[in-house]
Amino acid sequence: MNRIYFKEEQRFTQWWVWLLLLFTTAVSVGPLWYGVYSQLSTGEPWGNNPTSDDNLVVIAIVMTLFMAAILILFRIQKLEMVVSDQDVSFRFLPYIRKWIRITPGDIKSWEVITYKPIGTYGGWGIKRRNKNDKAYTVSGNLGLRIYLINGKAVLIGTQRKDALIHAMTKLAGQGSD
Repeated sequence: MNRIYFKEEQRFTQWWVWLLLLFTTAVSVGPLWYGVYSQLSTGEPWGNNPTSDDNLVVIAIVMTLFMAAILILFRIQKLEMVVSDQDVSFRFLPYIRKWIRITPGDIKSWEVITYKPIGTYGGWGIKRRNKNDKAYTVSGNLGLRIYLINGKAVLIGTQRKDALIHAMTKLAGQGSD
Protein backbone atom coordinates (compact mmCIF):
# COMPACT_ATOMS: atom_id res chain seq x y z
CA MET A 1 0.00 0.00 0.00
CA ASN A 2 1.30 3.43 -0.95
CA ARG A 3 2.12 5.94 1.72
CA ILE A 4 0.74 9.32 0.67
CA TYR A 5 2.96 12.35 1.32
CA PHE A 6 0.88 14.95 -0.48
CA LYS A 7 -2.60 15.20 -1.95
CA GLU A 8 -4.21 18.17 -3.66
CA GLU A 9 -7.39 18.80 -5.61
CA GLN A 10 -7.88 22.03 -7.55
CA ARG A 11 -10.90 23.40 -9.37
CA PHE A 12 -11.69 26.48 -11.41
CA THR A 13 -12.93 28.67 -8.55
CA GLN A 14 -11.59 32.05 -9.64
CA TRP A 15 -14.33 34.68 -9.47
CA TRP A 16 -13.27 36.23 -12.78
CA VAL A 17 -13.58 32.91 -14.63
CA TRP A 18 -17.15 32.47 -13.39
CA LEU A 19 -17.98 36.11 -14.08
CA LEU A 20 -16.73 35.70 -17.65
CA LEU A 21 -18.67 32.46 -18.09
CA LEU A 22 -21.89 33.93 -16.71
CA PHE A 23 -21.49 37.10 -18.79
CA THR A 24 -20.91 35.05 -21.94
CA THR A 25 -23.95 32.93 -21.14
CA ALA A 26 -26.15 35.98 -20.55
CA VAL A 27 -24.94 37.71 -23.73
CA SER A 28 -25.44 34.62 -25.89
CA VAL A 29 -28.70 33.30 -24.45
CA GLY A 30 -30.45 36.44 -23.16
CA PRO A 31 -31.13 38.09 -26.54
CA LEU A 32 -32.45 34.83 -27.97
CA TRP A 33 -34.98 34.41 -25.19
CA TYR A 34 -35.92 38.07 -25.51
CA GLY A 35 -36.51 37.42 -29.21
CA VAL A 36 -38.64 34.37 -28.40
CA TYR A 37 -40.70 36.37 -25.93
CA SER A 38 -40.97 39.37 -28.24
CA GLN A 39 -41.87 37.39 -31.36
CA LEU A 40 -44.35 35.06 -29.64
CA SER A 41 -46.07 37.68 -27.48
CA THR A 42 -46.40 40.47 -30.07
CA GLY A 43 -46.54 38.36 -33.20
CA GLU A 44 -44.08 40.71 -34.87
CA PRO A 45 -40.90 39.17 -36.35
CA TRP A 46 -37.77 39.68 -34.26
CA GLY A 47 -34.60 40.91 -35.95
CA ASN A 48 -33.61 42.01 -39.44
CA ASN A 49 -33.84 38.54 -40.96
CA PRO A 50 -36.39 36.77 -38.74
CA THR A 51 -36.90 33.05 -38.61
CA SER A 52 -40.06 31.14 -37.79
CA ASP A 53 -41.34 30.94 -34.23
CA ASP A 54 -40.47 27.24 -34.05
CA ASN A 55 -36.92 27.77 -35.32
CA LEU A 56 -36.35 30.63 -32.90
CA VAL A 57 -37.50 28.52 -29.95
CA VAL A 58 -35.31 25.59 -31.05
CA ILE A 59 -32.28 27.87 -31.46
CA ALA A 60 -32.86 29.39 -28.01
CA ILE A 61 -33.20 25.96 -26.39
CA VAL A 62 -30.11 24.53 -28.13
CA MET A 63 -28.00 27.57 -27.23
CA THR A 64 -29.21 27.43 -23.62
CA LEU A 65 -28.32 23.73 -23.38
CA PHE A 66 -24.92 24.38 -24.97
CA MET A 67 -24.09 27.16 -22.52
CA ALA A 68 -25.37 25.07 -19.60
CA ALA A 69 -23.06 22.25 -20.71
CA ILE A 70 -20.09 24.64 -20.71
CA LEU A 71 -20.98 25.83 -17.19
CA ILE A 72 -21.34 22.23 -15.98
CA LEU A 73 -18.03 21.29 -17.61
CA PHE A 74 -16.21 24.10 -15.80
CA ARG A 75 -17.90 23.06 -12.55
CA ILE A 76 -16.83 19.41 -12.76
CA GLN A 77 -13.27 19.97 -14.01
CA LYS A 78 -10.63 19.22 -11.42
CA LEU A 79 -6.92 18.62 -11.26
CA GLU A 80 -5.85 16.00 -8.74
CA MET A 81 -2.27 15.30 -7.72
CA VAL A 82 -0.89 12.75 -5.27
CA VAL A 83 2.73 12.27 -4.23
CA SER A 84 3.28 8.91 -2.55
CA ASP A 85 6.28 6.81 -1.69
CA GLN A 86 5.87 5.17 -5.13
CA ASP A 87 5.26 8.01 -7.59
CA VAL A 88 3.77 11.35 -8.53
CA SER A 89 0.27 10.73 -9.89
CA PHE A 90 -2.13 13.19 -11.42
CA ARG A 91 -5.26 13.40 -13.54
CA PHE A 92 -7.38 16.19 -14.98
CA LEU A 93 -11.04 15.19 -14.85
CA PRO A 94 -13.08 14.80 -17.02
CA TYR A 95 -10.46 14.85 -19.81
CA ILE A 96 -7.91 12.51 -18.27
CA ARG A 97 -9.64 9.96 -16.04
CA LYS A 98 -6.80 7.47 -15.72
CA TRP A 99 -4.00 8.47 -13.32
CA ILE A 100 -0.76 9.49 -15.02
CA ARG A 101 2.09 8.09 -12.91
CA ILE A 102 5.66 9.33 -12.83
CA THR A 103 8.01 7.11 -10.85
CA PRO A 104 11.28 8.31 -9.28
CA GLY A 105 13.11 6.33 -11.97
CA ASP A 106 11.44 8.49 -14.65
CA ILE A 107 12.53 11.76 -13.00
CA LYS A 108 15.78 13.45 -14.01
CA SER A 109 15.12 16.48 -11.77
CA TRP A 110 12.28 18.55 -10.40
CA GLU A 111 11.52 21.97 -8.99
CA VAL A 112 8.54 23.87 -7.66
CA ILE A 113 8.45 27.09 -9.66
CA THR A 114 6.61 30.33 -10.16
CA TYR A 115 5.74 30.60 -13.85
CA LYS A 116 3.73 32.86 -16.15
CA PRO A 117 0.58 30.89 -17.10
CA ILE A 118 -0.52 33.17 -19.92
CA GLY A 119 2.94 34.14 -21.14
CA THR A 120 4.43 30.66 -21.03
CA TYR A 121 1.50 28.36 -21.78
CA GLY A 122 -1.27 30.62 -23.04
CA GLY A 123 -3.43 30.20 -19.95
CA TRP A 124 -4.64 27.44 -17.67
CA GLY A 125 -5.89 23.95 -18.45
CA ILE A 126 -4.03 21.28 -20.37
CA LYS A 127 -1.48 23.22 -22.39
CA ARG A 128 1.53 22.40 -24.50
CA ARG A 129 4.39 24.87 -24.88
CA ASN A 130 6.16 22.59 -27.35
CA LYS A 131 6.25 18.87 -28.09
CA ASN A 132 8.38 18.19 -25.01
CA ASP A 133 6.74 20.50 -22.45
CA LYS A 134 3.17 20.01 -21.25
CA ALA A 135 1.31 21.73 -18.41
CA TYR A 136 -1.74 20.75 -16.37
CA THR A 137 -2.94 23.76 -14.40
CA VAL A 138 -6.13 25.22 -12.98
CA SER A 139 -5.20 28.48 -11.29
CA GLY A 140 -2.37 30.53 -9.91
CA ASN A 141 1.23 30.57 -11.04
CA LEU A 142 2.89 27.85 -8.95
CA GLY A 143 3.70 24.43 -10.31
CA LEU A 144 5.76 21.32 -9.93
CA ARG A 145 8.01 21.05 -12.99
CA ILE A 146 9.31 17.55 -13.49
CA TYR A 147 12.12 16.99 -15.98
CA LEU A 148 11.93 13.43 -17.22
CA ILE A 149 14.86 11.27 -18.26
CA ASN A 150 13.32 10.97 -21.75
CA GLY A 151 13.88 14.73 -22.29
CA LYS A 152 10.28 15.80 -21.73
CA ALA A 153 9.00 18.13 -19.02
CA VAL A 154 5.67 18.18 -17.18
CA LEU A 155 4.27 21.06 -15.15
CA ILE A 156 1.52 20.29 -12.64
CA GLY A 157 -0.12 23.27 -10.96
CA THR A 158 -0.23 23.57 -7.18
CA GLN A 159 -1.45 25.94 -4.51
CA ARG A 160 0.62 24.32 -1.73
CA LYS A 161 4.27 24.94 -2.57
CA ASP A 162 5.90 24.10 0.77
CA ALA A 163 3.95 20.89 1.35
CA LEU A 164 4.71 19.77 -2.20
CA ILE A 165 8.44 20.47 -1.83
CA HIS A 166 8.45 18.44 1.39
CA ALA A 167 6.64 15.52 -0.31
CA MET A 168 8.87 15.58 -3.39
CA THR A 169 11.96 15.65 -1.20
CA LYS A 170 10.73 12.51 0.54
CA LEU A 171 9.91 10.82 -2.76
CA ALA A 172 13.01 11.76 -4.71
CA GLY A 173 15.50 11.95 -1.86
CA GLN A 174 16.74 15.32 -3.10
CA GLY A 175 16.15 19.01 -2.31
CA SER A 176 14.55 21.71 -4.39
CA ASP A 177 13.85 25.40 -4.15
